[in-house]
Amino acid sequence: MKICAYVPERHAKENYKVESLEQRMFFGLHIIKDTLERAGFRVDWAGSATVHQYDLVLVSITSDCDWWPFISERKRWRRGNYKVVVGGAGVLNVRPFLRFADYFVLGRGEKSILGLLGYLRDGAELPNSVVESSTFDVGNIYRIEQADEPYPHKIAVNGKVSLKESTIGCSHRCLFCG
Repeated sequence: MKICAYVPERHAKENYKVESLEQRMFFGLHIIKDTLERAGFRVDWAGSATVHQYDLVLVSITSDCDWWPFISERKRWRRGNYKVVVGGAGVLNVRPFLRFADYFVLGRGEKSILGLLGYLRDGAELPNSVVESSTFDVGNIYRIEQADEPYPHKIAVNGKVSLKESTIGCSHRCLFCG
């Protein structure tokens, strides 16, 4: 299975362009990438021009404002036989976005992503923290995956910096964030 992590061409906020790969937006995606690589999968980085070459495209949405640039770019992707998996702190209400992704990961994705791959490859049970667009039902109960402790491994970010999660989630403690 060919997997890529999506790098957006445009960011919702100007400072994201500078910080996103090394801090804010992609740290969770780096954790997912690391989890998959530790399980034996190769995960490449890809942009709009190359996502059609993959089977699975991982997208990070860290805030509700990140949806708009993603949707704008998503509409221009070449058709292909890929599945789009969206996760991150900005994934709260999936209903408006069902047509732009195949799967939505709610909460922490380290455990859910491997369960999703098992579902796609072997027909294993889909984790209840993963929403499948084609079968979404407001009557279903979906659970946000939580973490008991920070991710235990150091993450090599952008080939330069090695980061380790010291607290679960963002340390800014903003009261307005979802």
